[in-house]
Amino acid sequence: MRDADKKNLSKLLKNIRSGFYALIILELLNKYGPLYGYKIKALIEEASNGLLRPSESTIYESLKQLEKNKLIKSFWGESEYGPPRKYYELTGEGKRVLLLLRDEVRKIIDLVNTIQSRKSDSNG
Repeated sequence: MRDADKKNLSKLLKNIRSGFYALIILELLNKYGPLYGYKIKALIEEASNGLLRPSESTIYESLKQLEKNKLIKSFWGESEYGPPRKYYELTGEGKRVLLLLRDEVRKIIDLVNTIQSRKSDSNG
């Protein structure tokens, strides 16, 4: 792969992944209940078999934005090891938005699949 291709691919993947992190975080909080930032990061890496390796700053930026939009809320909780941790949990609004997001993502994936499966026309 050419260097220019690698650079373009890297930029596009970064944009796509960062857009999906909010959805993934909401899904994790919906499935597991309250989680702290580092655990969210670890679960993303584990669930993706290492394909997604978000930085801690990426996770915390996403959490901050989700909290600002009232889709999640945070609280301080005790930790088995060390000092208290900041936990995040889904709000009622977050649960409603998650359902809508799932539907929108399915529509986008269906669109991509439809485009890929169509035969190219001769006007190309």
